[in-house]
Amino acid sequence: MADVHPHDHDSGEGLIPVEEARERIMSKIEPLAPLQLPLIEAYGCVAAQDVIAREDLPPFASSAMDGFAVRASDVTGATHSSPIDLKIVGRALIGRRPESTVGGGEAVRIATGAPVPSGADCIVPIENAEILGEEVRVLDGPAAGSHVRPQGEDVTLGTVLVPAGKRLGPAELGLLANAGAPHPFVFPRPRVVVLSTGDELVPPTETPQFGQIRDANAYTIFGALREAGAIPVMAGIVRDDVDRLKEKVLNHLVQADAFVSSGGVSVGERDVVKAAFFRRGDLDFFKVAMQPGMPQAFGHIEGKPYFGLPGNPVSVFVSFEIFLRPAILKMMGRKETGRPEITATLTDEVSGPKGKTQFARVAVARTADGWQATPTGGRGSNLISTVSRANGLAVIPAGVQIAKEGEQVRVMLFRSSDD
Repeated sequence: MADVHPHDHDSGEGLIPVEEARERIMSKIEPLAPLQLPLIEAYGCVAAQDVIAREDLPPFASSAMDGFAVRASDVTGATHSSPIDLKIVGRALIGRRPESTVGGGEAVRIATGAPVPSGADCIVPIENAEILGEEVRVLDGPAAGSHVRPQGEDVTLGTVLVPAGKRLGPAELGLLANAGAPHPFVFPRPRVVVLSTGDELVPPTETPQFGQIRDANAYTIFGALREAGAIPVMAGIVRDDVDRLKEKVLNHLVQADAFVSSGGVSVGERDVVKAAFFRRGDLDFFKVAMQPGMPQAFGHIEGKPYFGLPGNPVSVFVSFEIFLRPAILKMMGRKETGRPEITATLTDEVSGPKGKTQFARVAVARTADGWQATPTGGRGSNLISTVSRANGLAVIPAGVQIAKEGEQVRVMLFRSSDD
């Protein structure tokens, strides 16, 4: 049974709707300036402009078989019972020019992948030929074009190899390498500086003293950034000290394309992010009608986007999925910034604050009756294990306090059910 105990802050009065908050952030995010990157670094990036073929691919006609390059007109009608003999005038090897052209009554021995010599228009496979000293006996005459890979068969000069806006995957890297385009213009991966704020935090390598906790949020954000394609830069823990936070941020300005911190964005007197930047007008602090993840901060520090996430670990994960991940993908030039979504049937009820959109952690699986979503635990924003057991977020819209067992809900999938 889902958690049905009352929680504080369940009212959505005075809060910003989720879509409005997301649009507020996305409207102020721009793609990074395109760069020419080597193919290995460009993997996963989005092409910033069309990549045009500067030559035919393949650039020459080649043989698809081991055998003999011949003229089809010389071997028309050749059969086992009525073979035709041709003079062998040379060889064609892979990576080299053929030793000879092919004239009437002639043949050039050829390897698979070798250039087809001038004058030849087909290949006699080796199994359809007999070598008789300096001659070859053709036992089955192929038609013109047989077993020849034509020049430009894959791509012709001027073809768009990769259109602007397409993400470079393994096939695109191979195509660009083959086409001699080793430095495409792409939107680079953003370098995102990750900070955790709080006097109570210690690194995961240390044993916490009473009242302390290990810093989980930085590693959740690190993994989420890597999965999205960004380059996380771990800046460590910042104590609840305004000057230290300002110093940490300013020291990372040169290498950062964006910042993300967790904690310090609520209304308490120790909320260091708000204290450090609120008066400068760099950041906007707002409350979103969502659970978990109500307090958010967003703005720019010296022109670099700054995302201030809540401190509770589930709030961090959900906030990243709803706000930060789409923004990161937009910085990378991606057009589609949302997660895949499905409609699933709840196997248990999910309760939530009626005034807020709830993002419930669920394990989704396909059954004979369709997709089913099973809640993975209570709705507390400190229960990070509920995220680890889940592969989706069931979206319970504002106005619905209880989504009952058997009801259909929209689910954002953040990983495969096989992972």
